[in-house]
Amino acid sequence: MIIDAYPLSALQAGMLYHSELDGVTFHDHTTLTLRGTFDERALVRALDELSARHEVLRTSFDLTGFSEPVQLVHDRAEIPLTVSGGEPEYGPFDWTRAPLLRVHVRPEADRFALTVYFHHAILDGWSVARLVSELLARYATPGLPVEPPAARFRDLVAAEKAMLARPEAAEFWREAIAEAPEGRLPRMPGYPTGGPREVAVLATALPADLAKALAEQAAAARVPLRSVVLAAHVRVMALLTGDPDVLTGMLTHSRPESEAGDEVLGLFLNTVPLRVRADAPDLVQRVFRAEVAALPYRHFPLFEIQRASGRARLLDTHVDFRDFHVNGAAATPIEGQDFFEQTDFAFSTAFVRTPGQGLTLTISYDTTQFPADQIAAIRDHYLRALSGEAGVSPQDAAQLARWNATDREHPGGTLHELVFAQAERTPDAT
Repeated sequence: MIIDAYPLSALQAGMLYHSELDGVTFHDHTTLTLRGTFDERALVRALDELSARHEVLRTSFDLTGFSEPVQLVHDRAEIPLTVSGGEPEYGPFDWTRAPLLRVHVRPEADRFALTVYFHHAILDGWSVARLVSELLARYATPGLPVEPPAARFRDLVAAEKAMLARPEAAEFWREAIAEAPEGRLPRMPGYPTGGPREVAVLATALPADLAKALAEQAAAARVPLRSVVLAAHVRVMALLTGDPDVLTGMLTHSRPESEAGDEVLGLFLNTVPLRVRADAPDLVQRVFRAEVAALPYRHFPLFEIQRASGRARLLDTHVDFRDFHVNGAAATPIEGQDFFEQTDFAFSTAFVRTPGQGLTLTISYDTTQFPADQIAAIRDHYLRALSGEAGVSPQDAAQLARWNATDREHPGGTLHELVFAQAERTPDAT
């Protein structure tokens, strides 16, 4: 039975559109390796409790049956669970059937791998961390309350609709992107493109001393760590594009600012343009001010900003800072966790701070547009920028020196004397 219905957010609609094109984009999954003997009955109970508590786990989409696409909240939905020694079932979802999430377990002797596979349109990264944390708590402890959080995802949809009705919001973004640069990363000449799109990830854990230095820099500048790493991203983008006027996509988070906002599951995200000059002084402060200026208008959909730009594609790159601290101490010990997401950006950078694991630089890229060695070189640019080093790498400087080593020794004499001398050396040549 359907108990509620409301429109999709613009980001949800965009995600479903891209998923319809190829059947894989925005289909994400996370796998946890857990110590202990697997208890299937306990996991089924925990999944039932999660579904009862969180509306998005009982939500389906109707894209054609109403005047606009809507999401439908059902009174109940069973989360599919498979247990086998094989791989999880990765594949498209049926939008009309809730939930848009399924779980797979691969048991072993003294541990088991738990995979949560879902569509990004129902969960953001914070929600995934919250879901995993709550799932493990319910798996270990029967009888936890199932009252829903006071906040709801439909509140974000309402906030987005209200933002679209504000003329000053549209004007803010029109000014932000006026005469903006292309911001496109260079593609390697001769690199073969085409074929099915495939996303690869290059993750690099930052050295502990570098992560500490970045935190100290943020404290000294009285800005969040997010602003410091975004400034490094801006420096790298300027270096790669050759334009100090940097335009990139910045992920914004719009979770309700309340205690319940920490618990509710949904897609509380938007991407907005971040435009900063990399050659201006006090870059970290300029990035921070750009973030603060965008904050009141973060609900304005990227689709509308792009439409106002008149471009087929406004943003080529994307950056995010993730600091998920909701996992807590799991009753079931976690040996490891992998996460995979596939967006519609060809190049996306994330700085991920995880309790007990430090700071990680993650680059997700489309392998049909970027070769792995180019991404590795870009990763090195990030590491230098984060360390406060500007400019090209020593390897690139040496390459430029070789390319520009075009000077040659030439014999002296007048032109006609040189011609005669050559003719004497090779009299039969044309």
